Amino acid sequence: MEVLRSISLYVEDKDMPFVLIGGHAVNYYGISRQTGDIDLLVRLSDKDKWHNLLLKLNYKDSQNDNVFARYRAELGTWPIDLMYIDNNTFEKIYDDAKKGNIDLAEVQVISPEHLIMLKLHALKRFLPERFSKDYTDLISLLKADKVKISKSELQELCIKYATLELYYKIITEV
Repeated sequence: MEVLRSISLYVEDKDMPFVLIGGHAVNYYGISRQTGDIDLLVRLSDKDKWHNLLLKLNYKDSQNDNVFARYRAELGTWPIDLMYIDNNTFEKIYDDAKKGNIDLAEVQVISPEHLIMLKLHALKRFLPERFSKDYTDLISLLKADKVKISKSELQELCIKYATLELYYKIITEV
């Protein structure tokens, strides 16, 4: 993943922090999951900086709003998806992230707890093409013993980020 290494080196002194999320973060925590892109969580206030960086790396955006951006490049290069969030939320997630090495790139990897929250949030939106992947990731994270979440804490998270119905579905599997 040379592009992730290039990005991590470029942003090192540019005040453009990011957190690795998505499939690569799931893999980082020992859960084998195929993924076809690199997902990064970034500050919304850095949106223009990220856009300019990815243009310099010969990426083109096919979607870019104030929540999400999708960038694609030539064949053989990992697609990159950016999820934008406000600065306060980003700082909490960044501070709780784990420093990790992904193919020679030193990056902040989202904590398992925050990854679970992102998965719950994604499941709340119920995109049929994503549900199975996000649900499997969530159940795998909970079963992998990476996070100690009580049933009552899980219920609270489901109420806050998803639905109570999802909580009842999850507890039948973990």
